[in-house]
Amino acid sequence: MKFLALIGIFGCMILPLPAQSPVFLEMGTIDYDEVTGVGTIEILMTSTVPIAAFQFDLVFDPAQVELTSAAGGLAGTFGYNIGFGATSGTVLGFSLTLVEIPETLTPMELVSVGFECLNCGSGPLQVCIEGVVISDVAANAIPTSVGPCEDISEGVIFRRGDCNADGLTNVADAIALLANLFSGAPLNDCLDGCDSNDDGLLNIADTIHLLLSLFGGGMPPSDPGPDFCGSDPTNDTLDCFNSPACP
Repeated sequence: MKFLALIGIFGCMILPLPAQSPVFLEMGTIDYDEVTGVGTIEILMTSTVPIAAFQFDLVFDPAQVELTSAAGGLAGTFGYNIGFGATSGTVLGFSLTLVEIPETLTPMELVSVGFECLNCGSGPLQVCIEGVVISDVAANAIPTSVGPCEDISEGVIFRRGDCNADGLTNVADAIALLANLFSGAPLNDCLDGCDSNDDGLLNIADTIHLLLSLFGGGMPPSDPGPDFCGSDPTNDTLDCFNSPACP
């Protein structure tokens, strides 16, 4: 254990530094195409000791993301057998001949993981590294820590309640949704803007919710609200592909 010595004029006090794990995993470069729903995540490792096997889970929100590949990096260089579970999100690598991946005192790519989310659209997408198991050649687990979760996509920003996408929230937005519901009039490319109560549906309840907020002292449209551009905090069936009033 490392210690930090604080020496003052009144004597000496020794305080332990926070324990640091021998192995640290984090995400590096993330490439993601919101149109196709296909992406790759670079998993980086920093290690003060050699390792002989690894396993971790990539946990996505929304959960319908599937893994499509796992290859390359240090695991590929040292000839590891690399496997992945498409729906479980588990990635693992090991050497049948017990070849060790040496210490990496600076972050280096351990493996590159491919994924796809065919139904995510332009909504928010987050991934976390969890369930990490790192082993040495004697099959002993090595303490490991992980980096923070990453927002792969925050989604297109918009104003909730701005159904006609003119940058304002007023009675014209209620009329735009009513015209769509009862006359089939087209809506803009940001349906989330019309979903005033953020229940993932477009119906008369959204019009009532918006009108009550405008004239009846009701609750304002749900986050990100009508006054500021922001992303949709809810994963639902509605998408926002374009919101001209938001930069």
